[in-house]
Amino acid sequence: MRSEERRSKIIELLEQKGSVLVEDLAALFEVSQVTIRKDLSELEARGLLHRTHGGATYTHKSLFNPSFREKIHLQQAEKQAIAKAALELIEEGDTLILDAGSTTLALVRLMKRAFRSLYIITNSVPIASELSETRWELLLTGGLVRHHSMALIGPAAVRTLEVYHADKAFMCATGVSLQTGYTTPNPYEAQTKQAMLRAADTRYALVDSSKLGRATLASFAALDEIDLLISDEGASKDFLAQLEQRNLPYKLAPLQAETHTPAV
Repeated sequence: MRSEERRSKIIELLEQKGSVLVEDLAALFEVSQVTIRKDLSELEARGLLHRTHGGATYTHKSLFNPSFREKIHLQQAEKQAIAKAALELIEEGDTLILDAGSTTLALVRLMKRAFRSLYIITNSVPIASELSETRWELLLTGGLVRHHSMALIGPAAVRTLEVYHADKAFMCATGVSLQTGYTTPNPYEAQTKQAMLRAADTRYALVDSSKLGRATLASFAALDEIDLLISDEGASKDFLAQLEQRNLPYKLAPLQAETHTPAV
């Protein structure tokens, strides 16, 4: 088992149990306690856990990897504003890739009232359910269900995406860091997201301001691999200044009725 896969499993165990012991992890993964301590140190450096004597506890669960049901109720105003801004980028008849996430779900609910004909490719079980009542063409990738995001991930999802092409992809992320780019807590989910990006002509990231400047376990895109980052007006000015210095485009969705878009 590769180190990143092992570390992902450690995070999943922490999500379930709240705490783990070094000796138990070493026995479970059949590696030395020294190796496990290195894993825990790396995960602590990323802000995903807190080291304790002989083990670790999970930190920031609601921020870094909440369940999908929890995500729906977080930053609702921001996600709705981002969804409205993203809606303006869609045209009748487009073929779209929609990543699994609560912000893309908010976008879908707006799309249903605005368009008659779209072709949707998604790995999101909730999005597929939401669109089942429309007459749009809908392709749901195969794959394993990741319960925290209700996303279909893994080799089957990647193989499906490799044979399709889309005009635009709308992606979500759990964190966006200047150092590691766009990230997600699960390596297999990262691989699926990468396949989505390869399949699309234009790539948009829908990320609320609470996730900017933060990194989670697995990177799926460098900052310059996204054509436009759409966030909200709560975004850190320091973070935005760094994007501007690198000539990376972004748009801030207004939380108020008036519209305002910064220079990009």
